[in-house]
Amino acid sequence: MLSTSDQWGELRTPSGALYGSMHPTQCKEQFSLAFAHAITAAARCRISDLRVDDERVDFTVRQVANHRRYSSAVVDVQMKCTEQEVLRDDGVHRVLERDHYDALRDPRTYNHKILVVLLVPHRLQDRLEVREEGMLLRRTAYRVCLEGAEPIETETKTVVLPPKERLQR
Repeated sequence: MLSTSDQWGELRTPSGALYGSMHPTQCKEQFSLAFAHAITAAARCRISDLRVDDERVDFTVRQVANHRRYSSAVVDVQMKCTEQEVLRDDGVHRVLERDHYDALRDPRTYNHKILVVLLVPHRLQDRLEVREEGMLLRRTAYRVCLEGAEPIETETKTVVLPPKERLQR
């Protein structure tokens, strides 16, 4: 377990060694990728096309299986990670800028796109626990497909990710 005096202070391992000084935003990004890799691998799928977020897509999930019509499935993922308390009774509330919202709702893309929001504990040291019996990545993620959603005139849109759409393997 990590030990620290506050969220962004000096982090040390139990043996006293210093951890790195990665910015909290970059740390959340890397944690969300680790979470996505774990969920994807447990579902016997893979992440490919990890890329710069220029299409409002962070990575592509691929599945090879014998579906009724196709032999594989592909979905593009926009991944967000937050430590804010955005979970309500009706789901996770995430504010998107209009360009992100428009890219995710565009019905003319070849691959379906989903938004995934990973909720993490506020304290960095509470996000990961490693024990002899296994590793625990704390909190959970939710997904929504906005394809075909209505256009907006405002600069932002609050999207609600339903509680039943929690990511599971």
